[in-house]
Amino acid sequence: MPERLSFPRQHARTQRFTLGLPRSFSIAGDGSRVAFLRSPGGEDPNTCLWVLDVETATERLVADPRTILGGGEEQLSEQEMARRERARETAAGIVAYAGDRDLRVAAFGLAGRLFVADFVSSEVRELPVPGPVFDPRPDPTGRRVAYVSEGALHVIDIGGGQDRVLAADND
Repeated sequence: MPERLSFPRQHARTQRFTLGLPRSFSIAGDGSRVAFLRSPGGEDPNTCLWVLDVETATERLVADPRTILGGGEEQLSEQEMARRERARETAAGIVAYAGDRDLRVAAFGLAGRLFVADFVSSEVRELPVPGPVFDPRPDPTGRRVAYVSEGALHVIDIGGGQDRVLAADND
């Protein structure tokens, strides 16, 4: 017989019964897709990026941090740990993302690295950028991603290209 956990233990183990619930919704401009974050289960803190096809009512896993990191543990920078503490973010994995206007592309940071996910093909790629990444956001067309690294605002083309500093920390 499985062990029965007390309410306080269940409350703690499930992070106030929030693990496994969808959150951080984004809706495509044409209403065809809904993106959201959700962990695989009620006791799993690793949040993944999902998409719902509204017409067929089917959910699809787009980005799983365990797969992306090859099963390794996520190493957080001091800045990211402080940001998560300020935001009271207790989940792990993909804790934030931003999509373009049509919700075809999303950008997210994971373990200080920059990733883009294609919601149509479910392809996830890492973009080569220096330093730990904070708050990546694609432009409305989905062709470029802006992000902050070490106090400087950067932009990079999603299709490959040079990383450019738009505003340095000392500007």
